[in-house]
Amino acid sequence: MNQHNDDIDIDLFTRLSRGDEAAFSEIVHFYYKRFLSAIVFLTKSKPEAQDIMQDVFLKLWLYRKDLHTVENPKAWIRRILLNTTSNHIRARLRYELKIENLAVHIPGNVEMIDELEALSTQRSIDKAVDRLPQKRRQIFLMSRREGLSRKEIAQQLNISENTVRNQLVEALNFIREYLKCEGIALTPAIIILQNFLL
Repeated sequence: MNQHNDDIDIDLFTRLSRGDEAAFSEIVHFYYKRFLSAIVFLTKSKPEAQDIMQDVFLKLWLYRKDLHTVENPKAWIRRILLNTTSNHIRARLRYELKIENLAVHIPGNVEMIDELEALSTQRSIDKAVDRLPQKRRQIFLMSRREGLSRKEIAQQLNISENTVRNQLVEALNFIREYLKCEGIALTPAIIILQNFLL
């Protein structure tokens, strides 16, 4: 894709909003090359810049159904990219400062660091749950917060157990993707999710 203009971008965004994976690949191919060097310059780290680019495109895919309303795709991607980069840099600086302070005041206290990271991840999980569609969130909370079985949920909501199961799977998948967008490492996050969800 050598030529790119606003009409092409709008067409790609419209196709992507319908779930067109080819359009998504084309957008990623073009904008990844276009913006990566700038993000490397801002972060001073190519791996971090690559993570940021992945987060941006993950957000693009997750919220693809809303893209048909975007009038200027190039400006939209640039804004999301700058916001994500800013959030990454702030989060890294806060984390480095937090670890430095902990090292000074409570040296060797690995458990305290783990607890803080777990608390941060749990808060992100709560935010993800709040973003679920109303019915899916209701089913999720009935199962995970109230401890109801699939059968009990199905009876209360007058739906099939299979529907309950599918909604829970979709909820878990969304939460995992949301955590990726938030830049939370999946290994500790999955451990917390298992305690929270299974």
